[in-house]
Amino acid sequence: MKTRFILFFIVLLFVHSTNSVAQRFKPGLIFGAVASDVDGVDLKDNDNDFNKAGLTAGALLKTNLSEKNSLQFEILYTQKGSLQKPDSLGNGYYKLNLNYVEIPLMIKHKIVFNVRKKQITNFYIEAGPSYGRLVRVKQEGTYDYGSAYANNFKNDEIAINLGVGCRIVNNLYLNVRYCNSIIPVVKQNTTIKGNGFFWAELNKGANLEFAFTLRYIFSNEKEKNEITEKAPDSAN
Repeated sequence: MKTRFILFFIVLLFVHSTNSVAQRFKPGLIFGAVASDVDGVDLKDNDNDFNKAGLTAGALLKTNLSEKNSLQFEILYTQKGSLQKPDSLGNGYYKLNLNYVEIPLMIKHKIVFNVRKKQITNFYIEAGPSYGRLVRVKQEGTYDYGSAYANNFKNDEIAINLGVGCRIVNNLYLNVRYCNSIIPVVKQNTTIKGNGFFWAELNKGANLEFAFTLRYIFSNEKEKNEITEKAPDSAN
């Protein structure tokens, strides 16, 4: 898996070094943190509390479709899962680590509005699907789960992503994204012995995630100022 990421970054550098291609496709890097949960795993209060923290990192390729719209392809390594904190007696602790290689395909739309006669174009919204491949499963808690229950989780994930972002400085962006798998990632009709989690009864098991990332786009071209005053009408 590490070899594939190295090859992907080499391809990005090659694309960036080819001027004719780089004028249309802009490569970039992504790094940030995630807060995640698996719907239905927390049996104490059966809510989604996003206690499981993780990291996400990867690369992207972006191309403009129009003045306000762009298409972005990404490849990410993301640490998802769920965390159930122990009670006051130290019982009930459960941590589920689900690590994915993800491939989102996002449509981005630039938002343009005016504030005190100044045009602001720093912000954008985005939406799109993603495919994820489960590469690592680890469970720990009150009971010794070990690796015997890794086959209780589906290897493939299909999800919908919604996000917002803004340009901090030229080529550097801050992004907040919500990801929700549209099919359960937990196999149905399976039971993890010892911890009392009955997936058939829950009938849920969808991955839920908030991601907070910084994105840097490699580009030699200077973007237009993101905050510009409206030009006054010219005199006749």
